Amino acid sequence: MSTITIKNLTKTFDRQPVVREFNDVFKDGEFVTLLGPSGCGKTTMLRMIAGFEVPTSGEIWIDDRLVSGGKTFIPPERRDIGMVFQSYAVWPHMNVFDNVAYPLAIRHTPKDEIRSRVERMLEIVHLTRYAGRFPSQLSGGQQQRIALARALLAEPKVLLLDEPLSNLDAKLRESMRFEIKEITGQLGITVVYVTHDQTEAMAMSDRILLINNGVVQQSGTPEDIYNRPANPFVADFLGKVDFFSGTAEDGRIHLTDWDAFLPYPEMKVSGPAVVAIRPENISMSKGTDGIPAVIDRMYYLGDETDYRVTAGKAAVRVIGDGFSRHAFSKGDAVSLNIREFIVFPDDGQTQDQLMIRT
Repeated sequence: MSTITIKNLTKTFDRQPVVREFNDVFKDGEFVTLLGPSGCGKTTMLRMIAGFEVPTSGEIWIDDRLVSGGKTFIPPERRDIGMVFQSYAVWPHMNVFDNVAYPLAIRHTPKDEIRSRVERMLEIVHLTRYAGRFPSQLSGGQQQRIALARALLAEPKVLLLDEPLSNLDAKLRESMRFEIKEITGQLGITVVYVTHDQTEAMAMSDRILLINNGVVQQSGTPEDIYNRPANPFVADFLGKVDFFSGTAEDGRIHLTDWDAFLPYPEMKVSGPAVVAIRPENISMSKGTDGIPAVIDRMYYLGDETDYRVTAGKAAVRVIGDGFSRHAFSKGDAVSLNIREFIVFPDDGQTQDQLMIRT
């Protein structure tokens, strides 16, 4: 297993910066996800680690070996990496066993060794009983597991995955998240995973790097980034959130459009503020102990009910559990209590910060 060290890495295309001064260390055995909107630079970063792109400047080290930087450039096949792409990239004329065995076969590895290693890998990815089948006889998830097994067969130091689940349906995508996490954890391999799907990133990662416009906006555990976002863009990209203008002073925040006050004893921000409130952090009742509001719309989604309410002049989103629909109706007068909120200084640039730049 390996550590990846990235120093002052940049990449430009036609003088347009795509990755800007990237610095980080991906620890041995860590599952790191590069998360962000399309065009943010995450796939370019992955391709530079793999050796499919040459950095404009900076260095990439795998353990104590410089693989990109200065006059040094080690090609992909000599970096001791495994890579899984968005497309399954399986050979349609080969059965499962031969697809997985292909990297060893072209190296003329002895047949007995090929058989033992492929059988072990098929067991790990739960494909043993499908060894003789062809890709056309398998589901999308099973085909993706062929690609994963093939990438892991050579026991690479690093596994790189570029949106490997985006072609799968929602149900299969969910199950494959946990399978990939389980398999890579079992092998103790260092993983760099690229996705634009926040749920994938939250479910699978030890650490998330959220990127926009080639710049890492925040690096941290899923819990850190979700509950302690560094800026409004991070709060907005990861999860559901609404932003409201307010003023922080005297240990509380006045929500202007709500015409309501929230306790804010820590006073990390004072003066004009932007308050980020996640809809699942608002509780709603029919009592009077809270901020008065009226239900405008409600949407039943099975495991939850999505409400749109008006509090003062503010349009507010509230997420309740699925059973809550029995307690409320459109037009009901309700009271809102906010369990958690995030405060940012209002520098007049919030709307600009929320823009996804490509």
